[in-house]
Amino acid sequence: MKQFNSIIEIGSFSIKTIIFSNENNAPKIEGVGKSNTQGFDGNNVTSFDEFIDSIKKSVVQAEKQSNFIIKECFILLANKSIKINKFKNSLMLNYSIIENNDVRKLSKIKLKPQKDFLQNIHTSHYQINDDLITDNPIGLSCKKISRISLVSMIEKKQVDLIENIFQKLQIKIINFMDSTTSYFLYLKGKKLSKKNLILIDFGFNHINILVIKNKQISFIKTLPIGCRLISDDLVKMLNISFDFAEKLKISTIDLFDDRNPVIEIPVWEEFGNNIKNKIEHDYIKKIITSRLDEIFNSIFKILPQDKNFFSYLFTGGGSQIKNFQLYFRSKFGHEIQFLTPPSSSGIPKVLNDSSFMSIYCAYYLQTLKSTEKDDFLKKIDSFSNKIWYKRFVDIL
Repeated sequence: MKQFNSIIEIGSFSIKTIIFSNENNAPKIEGVGKSNTQGFDGNNVTSFDEFIDSIKKSVVQAEKQSNFIIKECFILLANKSIKINKFKNSLMLNYSIIENNDVRKLSKIKLKPQKDFLQNIHTSHYQINDDLITDNPIGLSCKKISRISLVSMIEKKQVDLIENIFQKLQIKIINFMDSTTSYFLYLKGKKLSKKNLILIDFGFNHINILVIKNKQISFIKTLPIGCRLISDDLVKMLNISFDFAEKLKISTIDLFDDRNPVIEIPVWEEFGNNIKNKIEHDYIKKIITSRLDEIFNSIFKILPQDKNFFSYLFTGGGSQIKNFQLYFRSKFGHEIQFLTPPSSSGIPKVLNDSSFMSIYCAYYLQTLKSTEKDDFLKKIDSFSNKIWYKRFVDIL
């Protein structure tokens, strides 16, 4: 009989569920669910009942596909309630050879209890004599070996809130996960050739920035801005509903369409009249790009000074705007690549985009799916970003 596990991602825009099996060390996604988040803004619950209903919808979709009822799950979060700290502990070996027992000693870490936080610890890397970085220190000789750990700290009040909701759903929470360490450990497990990466998770209410330098986390930042601002601008400027603004943003407007077609905008139907305004595509595109310019100018101000020598990865729903890649290259002079689940992931094609990447990374870590060793970044050369940067400066 198959053993099933599940992960539920609580986001400000959508709730995602994955049910998976791992029979004979062959992990497989058995069911997937996605619903729009209601009653939750990413940090606070605004309507308890609506929030529970939106979780139920996602869970039921995955349960029907897998023919399995979720009784327990992992919860994945990505918001400002999470902090990531580094922790270093060391062992003096006096130039003896590192053995398995030495690594086990380093893994026995007792974290200081935190009243206000739930803590999870993950191995980032090992350090030899405060110099050499390695993932596998066994067999080396050194004076001192250190383990650098990532401590994921999730606010207890957020944990209590989610646990209370899932108790009502009669689902036991096994543990909480965060998207930042999930992304990092996924990329680390892929054995990428690129050492310096900037990952931008362009979410609905938040933008999460992860900078990896020399295959180590060097910078983490969560900004309280996201692609919702674009939809809000469209609602105000065009006097349309929020749902229609979302459709314009993701499905209709092309950031590199120069034909300037006319877009029909429905007028509020006070008296049941099906009236539509006709507005130029370029006018709506300008609303979107103006907000994008503002968002990414703010981001570039906080990135490292040597940001032009990094490879850029994007994920999250905000990066799904049509021709976002060309916009970013022409505006900021950087080639970018989207981080998406592989086509063989088991996620239905209609859902398999960058917005599903965070929960896929969590699934990857839970199953230790080491069969995917493809270096999907090999086509991006940081040198190409240097060339684009030079062209960009020359234009200025």
